[in-house]
Amino acid sequence: MNLNKISVREEFVRAIENKILSGELKIGDRLPSARELCTLMGVSLTSVSTGITELANKGFLAVKPRHGVYVKDYRKEATPETFFAILRYNGGNLNAHEIRSFTETRIAADPLVARLVAERASDAELAELRTLAGRFAVCKELPDACEAITAFCYRLYQLSDNSIFAMLYKTTMEAQKGMYALYFKKNGLRTVKETMSSVAEAMVGRDWETAGKLLLSSVESVISGESSLI
Repeated sequence: MNLNKISVREEFVRAIENKILSGELKIGDRLPSARELCTLMGVSLTSVSTGITELANKGFLAVKPRHGVYVKDYRKEATPETFFAILRYNGGNLNAHEIRSFTETRIAADPLVARLVAERASDAELAELRTLAGRFAVCKELPDACEAITAFCYRLYQLSDNSIFAMLYKTTMEAQKGMYALYFKKNGLRTVKETMSSVAEAMVGRDWETAGKLLLSSVESVISGESSLI
């Protein structure tokens, strides 16, 4: 049994998502009628109807009774599912706009996360960061390094004892790995390894201000200077 096989409805949903994300269907475009979509895409009316409802819930479509179904501005109407659809369409890779957006979010969040961890984590929990930084420091292969750095950051966010921060990092972890892979390919591992080791030591000493500055320098380099990915 192939547990990864998707349903006909999901195939329809992804096909429409891809048409929107590729620009084949533009914001404001009116979709063909449900029956026309059945014929064009070879699916049942039930699959089309439930698929359109799902796409509307994701922010891709607007259903206007007696007028039709239209493509919405999915960036303005985004939900978490919209984000995952974008990642799936890009094969897990991010474009320059999304890299900048992710990085700006980290710039805003990381210093606060560092402060919350210093205030709330136990000594034993802070020592975990030193261990995770040590695992990252000995990584030589790119996939291992991406796994190790995101494991460090995710644990940092968990130790903030802020469930929203932790969930935000967890749900974007694959995208974060993709950005680190791009960064490491361009700039190597050494600088980030040194930075994360220093972050861990600062956090063990509950020096969240130093840790926050180090985290900022690391993420800001993604969008500025010679090491920029944008």
